[in-house]
Amino acid sequence: MRFVDSHAHLNMENYKKDLEEVIARAKEKGIVKVLVVGIDRKTGEKALVLKEKFKDFIEVALGFHPHEVKNIKEADYSWLKESIEKALAVGEIGLDFYKEYSPRELQFEHFERLLSLAREIKKSVVLHLRGNAEFWDVALSFLKPYQDLKMVFHCFTADWGIAKRLLEFESLISIPGVVTYPKANDLREAVKNIPLDRLILETDCPFLPPQPVRGKRNEPAYLVYTAEAIAELKGLPVEEVAEQTTKNFFRFFEINEGGIRE
Repeated sequence: MRFVDSHAHLNMENYKKDLEEVIARAKEKGIVKVLVVGIDRKTGEKALVLKEKFKDFIEVALGFHPHEVKNIKEADYSWLKESIEKALAVGEIGLDFYKEYSPRELQFEHFERLLSLAREIKKSVVLHLRGNAEFWDVALSFLKPYQDLKMVFHCFTADWGIAKRLLEFESLISIPGVVTYPKANDLREAVKNIPLDRLILETDCPFLPPQPVRGKRNEPAYLVYTAEAIAELKGLPVEEVAEQTTKNFFRFFEINEGGIRE
């Protein structure tokens, strides 16, 4: 079996002491690619260092998380424009009304600017969208003028009603370990209904470890638990879920079967 962890933060301090071991465990479990995602310039620069060190294993997305936009300077945008060709996507970018660490008006301003940049340079986007049911009306209305962009809806935890709306975009929906949590019934119902060719897998590590390892630091090797849960929900062999979600990622990001960008 082969898997892709489509969203990980191996560029965070949580992995400073044992990153080599974390990557070795991931490879033992069949992980063939990890997309390491930046949330600001510092983590983006670290992601690029990791990409250089683990050339065939790590890809990167570079962008500014909605929590971080209150701290973003013009120099950060200059860095992003200079560095983005090394990345698969602009991300993670978006809106977060749950915690609202950055004011909403700033979130909207930077989200629009980053979406426009992605369009200009013809890159996909990795989207962080968090809020209540009304939030989705706002977020998807905001995204509508950008339907020409290829979008990954990262860390999807909402219900089937929202998922149907996301499928109207040229998009993949990325499922985290939350699908294994006892109370995640709405998410499980959504996963049952989302076509397998529109799904990818992620850990969002070090956050959101799947239920069998809940309470531990998450890592790419634990992606297998998420795949197993999805396979059970869909009544499919886990091998089929692993292979199809890997192919989905490769197709979306124009990576050939040898793992090389086309």
